[in-house]
Amino acid sequence: MRQSDAAELLGYEPSYLCGLETGSKGTPNPEFVQLLIQRYELTSEEIEDLLNSLKLSNRRFTIPLKASCEEYKLVNSLKDQLGRLSPTQITLMQIALNLDKSVDAPHH
Repeated sequence: MRQSDAAELLGYEPSYLCGLETGSKGTPNPEFVQLLIQRYELTSEEIEDLLNSLKLSNRRFTIPLKASCEEYKLVNSLKDQLGRLSPTQITLMQIALNLDKSVDAPHH
């Protein structure tokens, strides 16, 4: 489907859809997502994939107030490296983040 046809179906300007595709518009609002789901009659699986993709595409986030100083420093160090991380670095970080959290739990 052409972008202009999709824009017409959804009731948005083609430039808005282009901005979503290129990332210049950020994550779409919930109303747009709901309209997309309804107009394209997405299946449960397609909706789940869409929502997961939207979560992953969010370029902005807030560090929780309960984050420790160490977590805050880590996030800022990572932010400075984004765009320059090697696949090995990414894999190692994913492994570390998936470690069983009980490893750090105090033993009685």
